[in-house]
Amino acid sequence: MELHELSAVQLLAELGTGGTTSVEVVRALHARADAVEPHVGAFTAQYRERALLEAEQADAARAAGEPLGPLHGLPVTLKENLDLAGTPATLGVRPRAERLATGDAVVVDAVRRAGAIVLGKTNVPQLLLAMESHNAIFGTTHNPWRHGRVPGGSSGGEAAAIASGCSPAGIGTDIGGSIRNPAAYCGVCGLKPTWGRWSMRGVAGGQPGQEAIHAQSGPLGRTVEDLTLLMTALSSTSQHRLDPVVPPLPLPDPSAVDLSTLKVGVYEDDGIFRPSPSVRRAVREAAAALEAAGATVVPYTPPASWEMFDAYFGLLSADGFQTALGVLEGDTIMPQLKTVARTALLPALVRQALARLAGATGEPRVARLMQALGAKPVNRLWALVRARETLKATELAAWRTAGLDLLVGPPTVTPAPLVDTTHDWSVGAWHTMRFNLLDLPAGVQPISTVRDDEQVRDVLADRLDRKAATYDAGSAGLPVAAQVVGRPWEEHLVLAAMAAIQAQVRTTTGFPRTPVTPGGRG
Repeated sequence: MELHELSAVQLLAELGTGGTTSVEVVRALHARADAVEPHVGAFTAQYRERALLEAEQADAARAAGEPLGPLHGLPVTLKENLDLAGTPATLGVRPRAERLATGDAVVVDAVRRAGAIVLGKTNVPQLLLAMESHNAIFGTTHNPWRHGRVPGGSSGGEAAAIASGCSPAGIGTDIGGSIRNPAAYCGVCGLKPTWGRWSMRGVAGGQPGQEAIHAQSGPLGRTVEDLTLLMTALSSTSQHRLDPVVPPLPLPDPSAVDLSTLKVGVYEDDGIFRPSPSVRRAVREAAAALEAAGATVVPYTPPASWEMFDAYFGLLSADGFQTALGVLEGDTIMPQLKTVARTALLPALVRQALARLAGATGEPRVARLMQALGAKPVNRLWALVRARETLKATELAAWRTAGLDLLVGPPTVTPAPLVDTTHDWSVGAWHTMRFNLLDLPAGVQPISTVRDDEQVRDVLADRLDRKAATYDAGSAGLPVAAQVVGRPWEEHLVLAAMAAIQAQVRTTTGFPRTPVTPGGRG
């Protein structure tokens, strides 16, 4: 195998045995980026001279027998919104391009203290609030599996860099699926930890001060072992020393988990937006893999889905998009954001009238979304926060009643959507958004690729279904994944289940192997 094909864990092993050097790895990744980056557009910046200098220093330290960090000499990438001293965190907003961070985000500091080398930063949607990674500064990131398909958002550049072999692993953030949707669309692994497991100090967002729905930093990689490596190397204990808000809570060893002691609930549809046939098959195959590994697998019906839908969109839009407009500082709103922004900015009476019209014309999901969006008085915001806490208790009570340790379900509605079409596709991220509202740790594991007979949608109830059908059409060969969800602070169980699934499916026909060389269109 070539160096760019090795996972993060494999690269560290080669570095440790002298099979390669950090300089050789960095040069190999630069060469890979030269070959594929013109087709993908994953990076916003590459720090080539600095990466090579740090690689030389890492090799010298290893040769001298100096104490080494757990990621010593390993190149990684960072999502663009993470502070890295001397670089901007623009969020795709042009007025921010000249503002350079004076220090590193805590999680970036942890990365560097662990010995990793930062190759570069990766692309995001404007304000981190869209389903595709496009902005006026850095342009469009394409899915490495298919040009013209999105890599997801908002960690889409990160997932694309890893899937295309330009980076072995990296750090993203997630407020509605921003790690997990890109991981699913690009055929890589991603984990959204419990809020607070990793620090968010020095991480920029498009809605500063919005804390009802928490964004959370987390790892992406090509294998579950890579996620476990990063979760261990960048532990809560080490980050606690840099940010006392992070609890010094060690991560139990996922490999020590006995799968036969776990009971897993499985669902394909929570009643909001039925996933495509390919995605539902991926969920079934993940469940079968866990059962084969010894876990007890039972059907599960998620509770209070519509109430959670109302709370998520109601909380996230409670200021009527005014904070995001302030972050834009007069910059032009990208087309991918215009539909949601315009809806949130409508006067309440107009929005409610349009919602009633949508409901009367057979668009109940659009009607519900329009009712949820928009500015709210403080008492309404507090009522939604109270509802969020009640809904968390409702979900966890359902798990206790069923005796569940984990949940397996869909991460996405469809395979990767088409570029420049997601302006009205917010509901397409619902299956990940649910667990941001509930603040449960959740990971995405690649399972398969779309089959020829899975390109026709079996439900066409409204225009969202019809849009989903356009994404299913021509999707053969694109990755599909399953989502594994755990109770708060039990990321080790999520990772253990993902590893068990990976072990079962990675040798099957159709498994989405990465890195993939970009090719094909549509």
